[in-house]
Amino acid sequence: MFEATALDVGLALLLAVVMAEYFKWRSKSKGFSWIAAAGVLMIFAGTFGVVGPVVVPYGVPAEAWNGLGNIFAVIGWLFALVGAVIVAYETVAER
Repeated sequence: MFEATALDVGLALLLAVVMAEYFKWRSKSKGFSWIAAAGVLMIFAGTFGVVGPVVVPYGVPAEAWNGLGNIFAVIGWLFALVGAVIVAYETVAER
């Protein structure tokens, strides 16, 4: 089964923004800025799992560290949701 991590999702979101810029769709919609911010937040959320084992010996509980990463992942998902709704609305309203 395919398993996507926050890093994978963040890269996919940023790749979507790059493709939108390449095909000149990004200039038509402000929602791609939200999607780009979501990509950055998701990549940041994915780094908590990588850096977590490094900071645990310094007194930071692993549960707190993973919870912080989950918070950034949820915020990134919400940004992606808002961006997708804006892009969809502006695409439909363009007619």
